[in-house]
Amino acid sequence: MDRREICLLGTASLFATVSGCAHRSGKGTVAQNDALAATSPKRDSDITIEEIGDNGLVARFYASAERRPRTTILMLAGSGGGFPDDAAARDLAMSGYRVLGLAYVKNWQGQPAELTKARLIDVPLEYIFTALDWLRARREVRPDGVAIMGESRGAELALLVGSYRQDVAGIIAFSPSELRWGAVRGGGPAWTLNGVALPYAQGRYDRSDPLREFKDVLDGPPEVRDAASIEVERIRGPILLISSRADQVWPSARMSNDIERRLREHHFPFRVENIQFDDASHLLMGFGPGITESRTPQFVMHFGGTQSGTEAARNAGWARTKQFLANL
Repeated sequence: MDRREICLLGTASLFATVSGCAHRSGKGTVAQNDALAATSPKRDSDITIEEIGDNGLVARFYASAERRPRTTILMLAGSGGGFPDDAAARDLAMSGYRVLGLAYVKNWQGQPAELTKARLIDVPLEYIFTALDWLRARREVRPDGVAIMGESRGAELALLVGSYRQDVAGIIAFSPSELRWGAVRGGGPAWTLNGVALPYAQGRYDRSDPLREFKDVLDGPPEVRDAASIEVERIRGPILLISSRADQVWPSARMSNDIERRLREHHFPFRVENIQFDDASHLLMGFGPGITESRTPQFVMHFGGTQSGTEAARNAGWARTKQFLANL
């Protein structure tokens, strides 16, 4: 695969409103209208959704009546907070997977109210570790078959947790970052461990050029990048990276290339898939139509891509996600 420079994410202003390609394999490129299209399930009456409040968790557990042991997914939304996409979780459950949709920070409406974090700042990794332990203790879950899926800051979190937890079976990262970034709206770290802030990168937001804050860090002093880098080579399972070259939130395709390169340089022994689209939004986790921009009276936030390109990319990416999960 051709490779480019690293990319990061950091600041806050961009992600305050974010909720949450072609496939490059060798030198080949798969067209964006890849025949691997995912479709919404026609019925989900056999799905059970359990509200989880054990051990301080705020989550929803999705399962179908299928009893065959399959991979279980811990699903994480982006900096917009709240629960991850319900339709995506239901679709995975209809395909026979069990899903724990974990909320770790409140959304802009202040939901779920049970959470204490009103924005992405000082989020303890131990909270995610507790969710993994809860899943592994469930009778219907294979202890060696729990993967993590996340989007944007949730993808950053998925890679970060996977670098610490050797019992994660695989990582699916939509629009990921190789670095740990600071809190949304600034003021401190996004992530802590054992009460200690994890080192992070922080750019300076420029409304006229939103990607500049990331490029300035990525193209800046290597010691800054090194200090904030996620040690993805410590992950003990295959990794699927899905991004858009048209991403207007952060340079996720460039970051994905950097993650892949770092893994190759460390002789990563597991499968790595780096799937990229040319005309798609930053918001790629799930299937069907996606959001390409968000408008308020004061501000317009562009996520990149066109509506048609985004829908095609989401469907193709979701189908690849299911293929990836089927091989875990």
